[in-house]
Amino acid sequence: MSNLRQKTIFTDVSYWHNAIVHWLIIAIILINAGVVFLFMFYIRPSDSLLRLQYNVFFGTSLHAPWWNVYILPVMSIVFFIIDLVIGNILYRAQERIATYIVLLGALFASVALFIAALSIILNNHVL
Repeated sequence: MSNLRQKTIFTDVSYWHNAIVHWLIIAIILINAGVVFLFMFYIRPSDSLLRLQYNVFFGTSLHAPWWNVYILPVMSIVFFIIDLVIGNILYRAQERIATYIVLLGALFASVALFIAALSIILNNHVL
């Protein structure tokens, strides 16, 4: 018998060349870039405070300077880099599904960031 294994997308592809990992990374980067673009387009430097959190019962519950909105995308990028490292470690340990779950968690966090960005923009601008 031959010791050669059949190569498939799931067995012999490195972490950085895996198609699923590629698409998840591309989606996360596009969402984060979109959030930064939205903030750059809608949030202008000003002396007035922005409403960062709105509560249905009590109204605005968190005010901050304009530059505080950029903390959200920076935190998202830091967590994304941490998830990439964890995913790479899991992938090398032959834990493919765990890698995909970690990156899907990063994707869901980016989607939540996008929703939060839309909420901040809508709370501060009258359309």
